[in-house]
Amino acid sequence: MIGLRHTSFILVLVAGCSSGKIPFGDVEDAGDVEDLCNEYQDQVEVETLTVIFDAIAGECPWGVDGNLEMQDLVLTARVEQIESLDIADDVVMCDLDLDLSGLVPGEVQLMFYDDYFFFTFNDVVLASSHAPAVAGLDTEDGMPIYDWADIVGTPFPHGDAPFCLGEESGDATCDIPSTQTEGPITLSFGSDVVNQLSARAFHEGRFDFGFITTGDNDPATDCQHAEFGFTVDVEYLAE
Repeated sequence: MIGLRHTSFILVLVAGCSSGKIPFGDVEDAGDVEDLCNEYQDQVEVETLTVIFDAIAGECPWGVDGNLEMQDLVLTARVEQIESLDIADDVVMCDLDLDLSGLVPGEVQLMFYDDYFFFTFNDVVLASSHAPAVAGLDTEDGMPIYDWADIVGTPFPHGDAPFCLGEESGDATCDIPSTQTEGPITLSFGSDVVNQLSARAFHEGRFDFGFITTGDNDPATDCQHAEFGFTVDVEYLAE
């Protein structure tokens, strides 16, 4: 995998005192997450954490590790970054609230990328600037799962077609700037999406945000992006 695994932060969520043992063994799907969080609402804890994806500059790594050689208007190369949260396996997320307005008080974060990006949580595509490519990915429980092998070599048209997980059902809202255009980004996901993500994270025992940028044939700008940072409030149950 072409990727950068950063260690810009480590967060350990520590369980607080609880008035009764939470039946984590009952968690199988999103419905179980919702039931558990409702039943044990008085034991839900909150942590605020920071995620930073460092800026990417330089040429796409064409022709290596699953990337193709340069070709105009084709997804030929990518750079993948992962920020892993150090969270215990027995944590069940009840809410995930992202604040992408920026990490500097009083300043609005402006996003810039080229050509396209995919923003993921445990490989689930939360948002992307290229919906046609997302449509080419396999799905699990109705959620698109990022896998470069599924989309490499896909032709892409000019123009923007963003993707936002849950937006069609009214469970999410996203505002994504166009490629090569500096602008703010907002992403908000409702309980249906969060519950699905929580069940997946609980069973996989990982909490990984991913940011992937792609290119076709421009060494000067493809696969690049400005620093992208945000805070996220995590509501969770822990044993």
